[in-house]
Amino acid sequence: MRYLLLLAAVWLLTLPARATPLPADTAVLHVTRLPAAGLTLTKGWRYHPGDDPAWARPDFDDSAWDTLNPVRPWREQPTRFYTGRSWLRLRFQLGDSLSRQVLLLRPNGTGAFELYLDGQLLRREGRLHPDLRRVESNPNASAPLDLPALGRGPHVLAVRFAPMQYPAWLLGVRTSYPPLFCQLFTAPQARRQDAELAQFVTRFMVLAGVFGLLTLLHLVFFRYNPARPANRYFALYAGTTALFFGLHAYLQGDTDFSSNAQQIVAWVTSYWLQLLSYLWAVRALYALFGYRPGRLYYGLWVVSVLTLAGGSFYVFSTGPSNFAVVVCMGLAIVELLRLTIQAGRERQRGVGIVGTGFAIGLLCLVAGVALAVAHIYRFHGYPIFVILLLLAFLVPALGISLFLAREFALDAQQLLAKLGEVEQLSAQTIAQEQEKQALLAAQNETLETQVAQRTGELQRSLSDLRATQAQLVQKEKMASLGELTAGIAHEIQNPLNFVNNFSEVSTELMAELEEAQAAGDTEEVAALAVDVRQNLGKITEHGRRAAAIVRGMLEHSRTSTGERAPTDVNQLADEYLRLAYQGLRANDKGFQATLQTDLAPGLPLVEAVGADLGRVLLNLFSNAFYAVHQRQQTGEAGYAPTVSVATARANGHVAIRVTDNGTGMPVAVQAKIFQPFFTTKPTGEGTGLGLSLSHDIIAQGHGGTLAVQSQDGQGTTFTICLPVSPV
Repeated sequence: MRYLLLLAAVWLLTLPARATPLPADTAVLHVTRLPAAGLTLTKGWRYHPGDDPAWARPDFDDSAWDTLNPVRPWREQPTRFYTGRSWLRLRFQLGDSLSRQVLLLRPNGTGAFELYLDGQLLRREGRLHPDLRRVESNPNASAPLDLPALGRGPHVLAVRFAPMQYPAWLLGVRTSYPPLFCQLFTAPQARRQDAELAQFVTRFMVLAGVFGLLTLLHLVFFRYNPARPANRYFALYAGTTALFFGLHAYLQGDTDFSSNAQQIVAWVTSYWLQLLSYLWAVRALYALFGYRPGRLYYGLWVVSVLTLAGGSFYVFSTGPSNFAVVVCMGLAIVELLRLTIQAGRERQRGVGIVGTGFAIGLLCLVAGVALAVAHIYRFHGYPIFVILLLLAFLVPALGISLFLAREFALDAQQLLAKLGEVEQLSAQTIAQEQEKQALLAAQNETLETQVAQRTGELQRSLSDLRATQAQLVQKEKMASLGELTAGIAHEIQNPLNFVNNFSEVSTELMAELEEAQAAGDTEEVAALAVDVRQNLGKITEHGRRAAAIVRGMLEHSRTSTGERAPTDVNQLADEYLRLAYQGLRANDKGFQATLQTDLAPGLPLVEAVGADLGRVLLNLFSNAFYAVHQRQQTGEAGYAPTVSVATARANGHVAIRVTDNGTGMPVAVQAKIFQPFFTTKPTGEGTGLGLSLSHDIIAQGHGGTLAVQSQDGQGTTFTICLPVSPV
């Protein structure tokens, strides 16, 4: 039933008539009045990733920041919001009446944050840490902050925010939670909310006690009449319902949790108890009317068990919150109504009592929902709404209890008479089950044959797909090898040209030396010998240069087996920048670009596979040169193609940044850039696997990260972060 409360609250919060509208000037939120439930600050927020204490100042210009609604679930927020620190700012101005009142602000969020008002720190919640894995948030509801008379303003509310990283089994839960929830209200509204919360908790505790007494009552009934299994199932229904109301009252009260995971597990447990109570109610009604559970009932159990195992809080978390749980409860209610209607048509004994209980409970439920929709739904609802909600649970249970109590007295008289009929029905049931077993065996054999055929077809299709994928990956590797080979060939060509030229000149000098020697000109012989010696020195120098290039490539290729070794990132980045540039110039002699390097001195070694890391750098440099080449071909006036590489050490990692001033990428392309087979190059010029393989090499092969930042038409920056080798 909590879902109905949440849906009503969300619906009413989104009504334009209940919220303070924003004026035409959206830079400042004008608050002239507060709704009865308080004002949830959803509009006017500005957001920017990063961390700068200067952003808390009220005079800071945030007009260029992005807009954001922090009350929307995580799954609807930008990716950068939950992958690093960020700041949110809200400019607001109070009306005349509110500017003279003492207001209260209740902040809450699924992360650690610092709250500033007009540059002054108001509160720090949780633990902000540069490593997001060590960020800790306050799992308990934050106490309201007293805001003295602020005056009209405008005022600036700034939030320094760091998202909390949930365990893998709770990632789906986080997607349905809001990052930051701030509510503004007056002191009378706060007192009224506290009073309503206390009444809400009290009523739920009373209801938990009533269902606990019903549990004991029906256990006693079952103890003295085991032939009536409806008492056992209804005791299970009443027991799980009592636990649900008790736990729900506990969660709504002043509850302290040591962690967010503990709080979420408590809420999830309450949902599970509510779902189990509905399933036991269905089973009790089957036993009550003498129906044998069929595939529909067992199918409901299968779906519910899968939901309890985590489906609704992980797999289905991309839809409405706890959607699978709501669907299961809805199916259980439909089955309860179907069984009651079917028993009424069969004119079974006492069905009127049960039907009346369900009818009254359903009317109370409909009336409560109508009341919530028709009126302003405050923090925990009106007393009438809560009473109707309690009756919706209690009256059907009391109706079934009265029916079972009545049946308890009548069944004792009819037990012996029904014994013979039960034996006969049992024999018929066994025969029917045997027929079903035979039919199912035949169907299973047919299904196994079909499954075997389909499995063979799928295996063949899978083999074809794997072969195609291997060919595409090999094509990408060969493309990278071609670029590398072109760069190496161009790099070696220069020293080889010097060697050839000086060799030819030395040959001519030797011929002249022989002539001078034959003529007996000793001075000319000595001069020619000096020239020959200098030429031989030049030949040796450039030969060693070519050998150094080849030796460097061989050293990088020795780690291509996948074994990591300490690697000098600066040397690798510088070599592959030049090789990528020379590779492009080998295909286009007229291409010229400015190469810039900012390599941090004393950079520690990185445990890496040199060939794989070189492949990533070569791919990034090649893409950068391609981008600046494409922009150069547009004929833009004053454009100078520039590609730069920079290295730095930060937070225990070595960062490599490859930047170009090329064509850049729009946001839609950035979101897909690391997907396999996605490419913006014309057909035949790219496989779409380069960046995908590069991302896998960095993230999976080296435990690092590969990120992209780009502006359409301005340029792109790729950042590689690798962990530093242990000393």
